[in-house]
Amino acid sequence: MGAPVKLGVLALPLLVACASIPANRYGVDRVYFEGVEVFDPDSIRHCLAIQERDTVAINFDIFDPTACGAPPFTGDRAKWRLFTLGWTDWQYFDRIALEQDVERVRRWYAARGFHHAEVTEVRVDPPRAMQDDTLDPDDPEPGCDRVDGDEGCEVDVTFQISEGLPTMITSLDIYGLDDVPEDVRQPIMDGIEIAVDGRWDEAYYDSSKAEIVRILAAEGYARAEVKGAVRIDRPARTASVQIQISPGPVCVFGELRVEGNDPLPAEPIVGAALIYQGEQYSTDDLQEAQRAIFDLGAFSGVTLEPVLPEIGNVIDVLVRVEPARKHRFGLGVGVQSGTTQRGRFDDIIPVQQWDVHLSAIYENRNFLGGLRRLILKEQPRLIFPDQFPAFDTPRLGNTISAELRQPGFLDPRTTLVVDARHEFGPDPYDTFFRHRVDLGIGLERWFWRQRVFGAVGLPRAVIYRVPEGEESAFEDTEVPSNYHVTYLHQLLRLDLRDDAIRPHSGFYAQVDLQEAYLLPASWDYFRIVPDVRGYIPLPRKVTIAMRFSMGATFIQSANDQLDTVSRLLGPRDFRFFGGGSTDNRGYLPGRLGDGRNGGTRKWLASLELRFPVTEDFGIVAFGDAGDVDGGDLIDSEDREPARFRFDVPQVAVGLGLRYFTIVGAIRLDIGWAIPSLQYLGEEDPRRRRAADSTVVSFGLFEFPGAVHIALGESF
Repeated sequence: MGAPVKLGVLALPLLVACASIPANRYGVDRVYFEGVEVFDPDSIRHCLAIQERDTVAINFDIFDPTACGAPPFTGDRAKWRLFTLGWTDWQYFDRIALEQDVERVRRWYAARGFHHAEVTEVRVDPPRAMQDDTLDPDDPEPGCDRVDGDEGCEVDVTFQISEGLPTMITSLDIYGLDDVPEDVRQPIMDGIEIAVDGRWDEAYYDSSKAEIVRILAAEGYARAEVKGAVRIDRPARTASVQIQISPGPVCVFGELRVEGNDPLPAEPIVGAALIYQGEQYSTDDLQEAQRAIFDLGAFSGVTLEPVLPEIGNVIDVLVRVEPARKHRFGLGVGVQSGTTQRGRFDDIIPVQQWDVHLSAIYENRNFLGGLRRLILKEQPRLIFPDQFPAFDTPRLGNTISAELRQPGFLDPRTTLVVDARHEFGPDPYDTFFRHRVDLGIGLERWFWRQRVFGAVGLPRAVIYRVPEGEESAFEDTEVPSNYHVTYLHQLLRLDLRDDAIRPHSGFYAQVDLQEAYLLPASWDYFRIVPDVRGYIPLPRKVTIAMRFSMGATFIQSANDQLDTVSRLLGPRDFRFFGGGSTDNRGYLPGRLGDGRNGGTRKWLASLELRFPVTEDFGIVAFGDAGDVDGGDLIDSEDREPARFRFDVPQVAVGLGLRYFTIVGAIRLDIGWAIPSLQYLGEEDPRRRRAADSTVVSFGLFEFPGAVHIALGESF
């Protein structure tokens, strides 16, 4: 008897949540447009009072208008409607609103430059709703089918539109350019989105004026004004446009005031802003100050408002902050596959395992005052030793970390970071478990409007221990010796991409350096890893993405108690490996080049053509090449040293799918290692100790390559 009661309790909220139409009303189901050829109908739909019921749909285009009057307005997008969720509300049909929407459509077209567009017909199904937008709730035959037999009726509305011909711009005059510096004139002209012989559009006219104001404000003209005049000849379908620029005086910063920070101190906020009285005003400086203050980590909201005086050129700045909770606790569960983060500086590497983990976090945003941040994390993991979604016998692992960040150390925007991390889990490229302790103290700072990032480790230390009884998954590979490394670390990064998560244009470059000399360590070595990436935009948001990176480790000496492989190749954590979802995708992680033991020389080249299909989905065609070389693992003076083997390109090509989320792309990549392009010239089996090739199998056919599932773009 208990089960039916529980089922009833579960079903009750679902029944209550289902939206219904009152018996005396019509509910709008669909709104159609006929005759719309130039524009995307959804651009018009967002401006109407009558709205159709929300549905779950896939939009087959990369432009998805979401607001009235917001470009782009054109597109050949198709929408695949899947289903309507039962709890979505119905909008009730209203004849007055429909009449107003007819006028809204006319005004919308006029704003787009189609001053002769007309709504030639409005059809309503059922037609009876046009005579009376209410129903007799007791009428058994209202002239329509009641929803569920006892509710009101659905109604569809169709607008028949005759677009006509557009109004074209015949003249565009810009006044006041001579009053601005010469180097600012071209950016102003580039920011104007309307042109002679182009179609008139109010939205692009208004955005052009706003862009001119933004450009001038970035150059110190805080009091700039931009006005315009437009003369439209409707019969001739022509428009004459005039834009008047009044830059005003070059302004300087005045007093910086902070509000809303109580009980947090104002000094770190003022210091991070780096805005000084008397310096030339710039909105770019305000934006950089906003980011720097927000990066302090103590605030949920930060705004900087210039206070324009009635006269004069001194601009005070008001900083309004909203303190976040001092103590933050978090608990969650997640799945990690394809990649993992190792180290302090976004060292994202491919892995051949996947895991299910819990995450617990505690954060104190004003630890001991001074806006110091203390972050404690605990992450127990259930680790599967093969790639997702293989369910081999799992093992338990754990990661625990602590980080203390001290802002304003030595410099208002320099942060002192002290961190410690202990991980018990598998080697990223094998299955044996190890303890890895990472300790460090360092400095971090952003430069040049947060386009350049620099970090220095002073120093860092890694302690690596493999418990007794652990074994490699490969018969011819032994687990490495225990070791410890203390090293200096420097990282310099230039990021000119338009978007760090989903780049479409720009450039990225990074160099990573390590030096282990005269410090307690199992080796003396020098390590350098440069990495450059470029993104070329094409029409319809198609992107050409390119990457080239190299890496080299120069070992000067090694502890005699280390095993031979470790002595020759260095710390396992800092060896170079190839293959995986962020590397050469024709190979599984750790299987490229010299494979399982890694190497001391590496190069990687990647080319991608990224096609967005919708706002949420994309397709990628890629080509990868690269190699990892460790030299002959012979502990003698006549060993052949490692080199950059460009004659061993190991080329792979493939296709990938992307589902874009706010945290990055969930992706599936399938790579094919082209057999004829693995070696250029004759293969030397003595040098080729690469791990076994991987094979992708699809039922009746198979090919050499690999399949990868991961989060985030490959680069």
